[in-house]
Amino acid sequence: MTDIATRVETLSPWYHTFELPDGVVTKGFYDLREVSQKVPMPGSLVGKRCLDAASADGFWAFEMARRGADEVVSLDLDDPSQKDWQGIHAEDDLKKGTGDAAARFALVREALGFSNVKRVDMNLYDINPEALGRFDYVFIGSVLLHLGDPGRALKAIRTVLKPDGELLSFEAISLLLSAVSRKVPLGQLWDGDDLSRWWTPNMAGHRRLVHAAGYEIIAKGGPMFQPFGQSLPKRPPSFSSLLRHPRLLLFWTTVRWFGCASGWVRARPAVGTVSR
Repeated sequence: MTDIATRVETLSPWYHTFELPDGVVTKGFYDLREVSQKVPMPGSLVGKRCLDAASADGFWAFEMARRGADEVVSLDLDDPSQKDWQGIHAEDDLKKGTGDAAARFALVREALGFSNVKRVDMNLYDINPEALGRFDYVFIGSVLLHLGDPGRALKAIRTVLKPDGELLSFEAISLLLSAVSRKVPLGQLWDGDDLSRWWTPNMAGHRRLVHAAGYEIIAKGGPMFQPFGQSLPKRPPSFSSLLRHPRLLLFWTTVRWFGCASGWVRARPAVGTVSR
C-alpha cells in the first residue's frame, strides 16, 4: 500500500470521493465526479476568487480550482458540535469527528497540489466581508437542508458576493413535494432520525429561499441526482427495521440506488439590495 493510500485509509470514512495520485480513490459518502460535469458551473473560473460555502472534505472547492480559479476559500466548521443541530444533545456526541474533515481536506490539497485553495473555520451564519473579503463566484451545495435558518445563511453569503458576482446553489429537494406543486413553494420540516437535517423544500421552495434572501434568479434546473459513494453500505444494517420505518424502506429501495434528488439555482445579488 502506498503512503497516500495508507493516509487515506487512516482518515476514513470520507464524505467526498476524490481521485488522487497513485490510483487512489477515496471511498466517500457521496461520489460527485459525474455530477460535477452536469451542474452549470462555468467551465473556466480563471481570474475569479471563489468560495465553497460549507465545504466538508472540499470536493467543490478543488473542482473550482481545477477550473482555473485564482483563489478558492473552502469554508466549514472544524468542530461538528458548532453545527446547527436539531434538538439538544450531549456535546461529547456532537464533537465526534472534530478536525477530520479539515485533515482530509489538507491531504487532498497536498496530493493534488492546489496551493491556491485555503481552509477557513467559520459558521455560515458568521460570513462577512471584513473576515473574508468579497468573491466573484460562490458555490453552496447540499447545505440549506442542514440549517434551521437557511435564509439567514444565504443573506450572509450575499454580503461577500460582489455586485456582479454569481451564486450557484445546488440543493437537496423533495421529489414528492415538487411533483405535488411545481410553482407554489413548499417545504417539509425533517421528522426523521437524522438530526443534522432541518428542511427539505420542493424545487419552487429552493428557488424562493434564494430569491427571498435578496438574489435575482438567473437560471434554474433539476431534478438531478447526487450519487452515493462506496462508504455508504449497499444494504441496510437490518431488514426488520425497514418494516418498522417506511421512510427507511423508501431510502434503501430507491434513494440509495438513484441518489439524492437535487435542484440548482444560479443567482446574483438583486439590484438595490443592501448587504447586512
